[in-house]
Amino acid sequence: MKLLLLILLAVGEAWAAAPVPQAGVKPAAAPASARKTKPLPGILIDLRTRDGWLLKAKYVPAKDGRLTFLLLHAKGRRMEDWSQLGRTLANWGYGYLAPDFRGHGLSVTSPEGQKVTWRDFKITKTYNEFANMLLDAEASVAYLTSQGVVEEDIGIIGAEVGASIGLKHAAVRPRTPMVLMLSPGLRYQEVLTVNAMRAYKDRPILMAHSEADKKSAAETLLLANIARRAAGDANVTVLVVPRERGTKMINGSLGRKIVAWIADPVRPPEEVAVDSGTAASPPPAVISEPLEDEAPYPQAADDFTRPDSENP
Repeated sequence: MKLLLLILLAVGEAWAAAPVPQAGVKPAAAPASARKTKPLPGILIDLRTRDGWLLKAKYVPAKDGRLTFLLLHAKGRRMEDWSQLGRTLANWGYGYLAPDFRGHGLSVTSPEGQKVTWRDFKITKTYNEFANMLLDAEASVAYLTSQGVVEEDIGIIGAEVGASIGLKHAAVRPRTPMVLMLSPGLRYQEVLTVNAMRAYKDRPILMAHSEADKKSAAETLLLANIARRAAGDANVTVLVVPRERGTKMINGSLGRKIVAWIADPVRPPEEVAVDSGTAASPPPAVISEPLEDEAPYPQAADDFTRPDSENP
């Protein structure tokens, strides 16, 4: 009996100590860090790369013969970053395959069967596991072709280093119909893009950056100039948003712009403000186009490399 009384007293004290909501005052929202990312719809599939990585990916088939897009995320991110754009694409009948790159998300099983994440990746003059993510794009396209999707119907949308990987993949595969790059750069994680952009010819390409991301804004201008010479003015479009970078730029407005561009990608080049009243970023006062082997950065491997038996 005494024990029961003690329990009731303790409950009563806890109830009395609880804050009483004030009339007309809404409870505080959960912090942004506590909010969960919406899951990316699709069929979860396994991919095996040519160098032995086991990757996970989400797949949504296209409808009515529409394009299927390879969605390539940024460093340290994962397939769920494409949740909003993936839904937009699917609503318009487009398909997509969104892999977790090697060392990211659910794709952490190395060729040796060990758990390895992108934080373990090393970049040297002769080896760069980020550059090897080209093999992840290759495995993704191989899966799509095994499902009856021809390469002419496989477009690429990438963010940051994912955009670099996507461009390099398309540069040597002329059947890739189009590329969309969110927050492009010259050398994310030493994955170089200048020569790949020079090799990208006669196909539409869209680049989107924010005004707040000064580095990507300047490098997008350079890459767009190269693209116009390589692919022609009518094939190059640049979109500008006010803030954020990579997939964080995606909102309803940008999603609609992307879908509209996919439907009609060939037009006179222009910088388009996604939100009304937003002007395009001004070009830097002086900007030159460096050769990749003469750029003011440490020398690094460009194309994908794999360790040999003497250099595991």
